Amino acid sequence: MGCLLVMLLSFVPMLLYALLLWWLDRYEKEPLHLLAFAFLWGAIPAIILSLLLEVLLDIPILAVSNSALTYDLLGSSFSAPLVEEGVKALAVLSLFLFFRREIDSPLDGLIYGGMTGFGFAAVENFFYLFGAYESGGMAGTLILTFFRAGLFGLNHAMYTGFTGLGLALVLETRRTWLKFLLPPLGLALAIGAHAYHNTFATFWGHLEGSASLFAAIIGDWGATLFLLFVIIWAKSLERRRIRVFLEGYVVTHHLPPAEIGLLTSPWERQRARLRALLKGDVGRWWRLGRYFQVVSEAAFSRHRAGQGDEKSTAKLVKLEQKLQSVRQTLTP
Repeated sequence: MGCLLVMLLSFVPMLLYALLLWWLDRYEKEPLHLLAFAFLWGAIPAIILSLLLEVLLDIPILAVSNSALTYDLLGSSFSAPLVEEGVKALAVLSLFLFFRREIDSPLDGLIYGGMTGFGFAAVENFFYLFGAYESGGMAGTLILTFFRAGLFGLNHAMYTGFTGLGLALVLETRRTWLKFLLPPLGLALAIGAHAYHNTFATFWGHLEGSASLFAAIIGDWGATLFLLFVIIWAKSLERRRIRVFLEGYVVTHHLPPAEIGLLTSPWERQRARLRALLKGDVGRWWRLGRYFQVVSEAAFSRHRAGQGDEKSTAKLVKLEQKLQSVRQTLTP
C-alpha cells in the first residue's frame, strides 16, 4: 500500500504538469507518440544512464573529497547536472534530428524538453520518496512531496526546457554562427540552472539555514518565469505566422476576412468547437478540430518554405488542397 501511494505521489503530479504543458500548445498539438517518447526517455533510459555514469564519476569524486560537504557538492553540483542534463538532451536532440519538421516554433522545443524533464522527475521522485517512506513514514514522505513535486516540481522540465529552446531556436535564424552557438548555449543554461539548485539544496541540507532554501526558490522560479515569458512570446510568434498565411490565403482562395479572427485565436477556436458540442453536433466538433489543425500546419509550412525549405514548399501545396476540402465539409 505504501509503495503504491509513493508511486502516485511521484507520477501523478508530473503527469498533471505534463498535461498542462500539452495544453499550452494551442495551435498545433505535437504528435502524442513523440511526446510519449520524450516522457519515457526521461523516465527510463535517462534514469538508467544517469545512475551508471554518476556511479563511475563517484570514484574520482570520492578520491578528492576531504569532507562530506565537499563530496556532496562535487556530486550534486558538478556530476549530477552534467550527466543528467546530458542524457536528457539526447531525447530532444533525437527529435530535432529525425522529426525536425514537427518543431514549428521555440514553444515546441520547450515542450519536448519539458516532457523529458517530467518523465525524469517522476522516477527520480519515486526513489527519493520511497527512501523517505522507509526511513520516516508517511509524514516524512508528504513533506518531501511538497518540496519535490510542489515547490520544485517544475525544475527538471525547466532545466531541459532550456536545452529544447536552444535547439528550436536554430530553426529561427539563418546566421550560421548562431546555429552552432544556440544548442550548446541551451545545454549550458540547463546544466547551470541544475547546478545552481543543487548547490543551494546541498548547503541547505548541511547548514540547515533558510537562506540557502530561499536562494534556491528565487533562482528556480526566476528561471521558470523566464521560460513562461518565452512561451508567451512563442505563442505570439505562432499567431503572427498563422495571420500572415491567412492574409495571403484570403486574397487567393476567397477566405472571408472575418474568419481570420477565429483562426488566430485559440480561445475563439475553442469556443467554436464548444458551441458545436453543446448543440450535440459531434461531427462538426471533430471537423472543426481538423480544420484548425490543417490551418496551423499550412501556416507553419509556409513559414519554413519562406526560409528555403523545398520539402515544406511541396507539403504546403498539399496542405492548401486539404484545407479547401476540409473547409467545404464545414459549409452548411
